[in-house]
Amino acid sequence: MTLKSLLEGELAQMGDFIKLLKEEQGALTAGDTEALEALSATKVALVQTLNRSGEARNVVLRSAGLENDRPGVEAWIRGNPKDLAVQQLWNSLKVAVVEARELNLLNGKLIAMRLQHNQQTLSALLSTSATPQSNLYGPDGQPTQLSGRRIIDAA
Repeated sequence: MTLKSLLEGELAQMGDFIKLLKEEQGALTAGDTEALEALSATKVALVQTLNRSGEARNVVLRSAGLENDRPGVEAWIRGNPKDLAVQQLWNSLKVAVVEARELNLLNGKLIAMRLQHNQQTLSALLSTSATPQSNLYGPDGQPTQLSGRRIIDAA
């Protein structure tokens, strides 16, 4: 494998990862938990693939006597200034990595907001006022009786 072909593969995989992060963002915004479950499994597999690709790149770099990751690729580019294809691929990959990082951070913030909202909703439903009779729902998730007679029983 050449450095060029490895970078082409990584760039394509990173494009797939960015697309997946955008889909995840849409599912988070919509509250689509089923889609999130499916995306989560795909995301884990894609991250593993990206990690393997990075390690394959590092093997090529080490075999050329260079360091791993960014320092190694940049040293390779300095040593091969006429190989514009590798330069372009590397620059595109760096841009894609920044985009993926930003999307992932945003998705994390969306998850945190959704969790906070869910916690606030749960706290409201399980309010811990002085009288347990004022709770709408008990710890088991079942409605509590606010009085001896429930409105729903009268229907």
